[in-house]
This record gives sequence, C-alpha cells and structure tokens, in this order.
Amino acid sequence: MKAKEIIARNIQRHREMAELKQETLANLLEITPSALSQIETGKTELTITRVEQIAKALNKSFYELITTPNHVGGIQNENLSNNDSSLTKSVSELIKSVSILVEKLSKP
Repeated sequence: MKAKEIIARNIQRHREMAELKQETLANLLEITPSALSQIETGKTELTITRVEQIAKALNKSFYELITTPNHVGGIQNENLSNNDSSLTKSVSELIKSVSILVEKLSKP
C-alpha cells in the first residue's frame, strides 16, 4: 500500500469515527464533496499543507493521518503479511521526508 492510500484511508476512517458526512468535512475544508471523495479514495495527490488542514478539521494530528491504522490505535488489519514491509518502508520514507522538510522550513 502506498503512503497516499494510507493517508486516504485514515482520512475516511477518522471522518467516519467523528460521524461526519463527506459534505460536512468538505465544507470545513472549502472543497466539494466530490473532491473529498477523490482524496478519500487516494485518487488525489495531497500536499503537506492539505493533510495538515484535514488533520485540523478532524481534530487529529498530522501523524495520525500519515501512519498505518494499527500504529495509531485504529483498525487492525488481520491480513498483515511480509508485504507490509513495503508499506512500513513507504510510511517511514514519508515521515523522513516530512521531517527533512520541516527542518529546512524551520531554518531562518
């Protein structure tokens, strides 16, 4: 599973756990429900800024949206296998990239 698919699933899962309709979250983000649907299905590339906006709208941390659900106390995947090492690697690479970006942006 790619990083954007993890993020997409987490957005949908957290929205549903908050009992928010797509239309409600879309309005908070000032996008159309169709655009949110594209995000939740992983069909839209997301910027870090957009992930931060979504996290804020869902009252979640950025980290909760970019990590696999079993790492954040969410849905447990009963079909975990050796193929998940590529998933872990993708998430690790994303976290590393975000950390480097944050570090660069923090410097004067």
